[in-house]
Amino acid sequence: MTPSIKTLYETIDYTWPSASIQVNQGWLVKNGLGGGKRVSATLQLDPQANIKNAEKMMEALSQNYLFMIRENDSVLDHKLDKLGYDLIDPVVIFCSPISLIDKSIKGVFHSKPNTIMKRIWLNGGVSSARLNIMKRTKVSKTFILIDNKAVAFVAIHNDIAMFHALEVLKEYRREGLAKKIMQQINVWASTNGAKFISAVSVKDNIPARNLYLSIGMSEVGYYHYRLKP
Repeated sequence: MTPSIKTLYETIDYTWPSASIQVNQGWLVKNGLGGGKRVSATLQLDPQANIKNAEKMMEALSQNYLFMIRENDSVLDHKLDKLGYDLIDPVVIFCSPISLIDKSIKGVFHSKPNTIMKRIWLNGGVSSARLNIMKRTKVSKTFILIDNKAVAFVAIHNDIAMFHALEVLKEYRREGLAKKIMQQINVWASTNGAKFISAVSVKDNIPARNLYLSIGMSEVGYYHYRLKP
């Protein structure tokens, strides 16, 4: 049975955490410290919460007016649309049970990223602020490097191993490295007690979505953002 969408949303927050959160007046306001939308978007906790209060809290953090719209947030989505907020970056959540593991594969897993990993990530546009997200993740986690050409970050919460920042050096793409690193993710996840693997991808990232579908993952949930221009 696939984990509930609520469980998957929670797993995203635990495996890719904000620097801090503030719960007030029916809102959960995230401080992302420049780590991107996922760690900076505000969530509605109370359907009656006043949008202006959320805007004031985001302004106090010097952040954009940015909301994450999850399932059951259709009323908020409509209100923000009427207020001129743009719909941006629809995201797909993927999940599947841990696949059968080739026990002959011996993974090499790292407790922290080395210089090569950081270079690959920075070369692929994964900023130092996003590397800090990996560093502050408190749940069980690992860093995977394949042939000094591909990297991924994986963390476990709710028996779900969610991987982030899977990056292959541009000159080595289409050589099967992404599928190879996916096998390593399964090895580590299985060894550490996870029952599922999961990932998120913006809807427009067709190569990533095709990769996840090709290894048997399914689209199990969605969310998007609303941004004030």
